[in-house]
Amino acid sequence: MTDGHGGDKPETHVEVVVVTTSGRYPTDGTDRVPTHQPVKVELAKAARALGIVDTTGWVARVDGREVDVEKNYLENGLTGAVKIDYGPREGGGGVE
Repeated sequence: MTDGHGGDKPETHVEVVVVTTSGRYPTDGTDRVPTHQPVKVELAKAARALGIVDTTGWVARVDGREVDVEKNYLENGLTGAVKIDYGPREGGGGVE
C-alpha cells in the first residue's frame, strides 16, 4: 500500500528492545513505538519494569554508537528493529 504520493510510505514505528545488566525489556519480543517518540520514553519504561531505581549517568548505545536519548528514533537515524544497550558509562584506564 502506498501513501498516494508515488513513494514508499515512511516508517512510522520501530521495534525496540532494551538490554541492561538487570535484564531485557520487554522480556519477549519487542515494543512497537512511534518513530517520533524520544528514546528516553522507552528507557524509562524499561527501568520501571526491571526495577532499576537510578539510571543517573547511564548511556544508550545502538550498534556501539551512543544515541541522544532526548531525540527521537528518526533524529538518531534508527529505523526497523532497534536493540538498545543501556547501562552505566564505562569508566576505565586511559590510553597513553
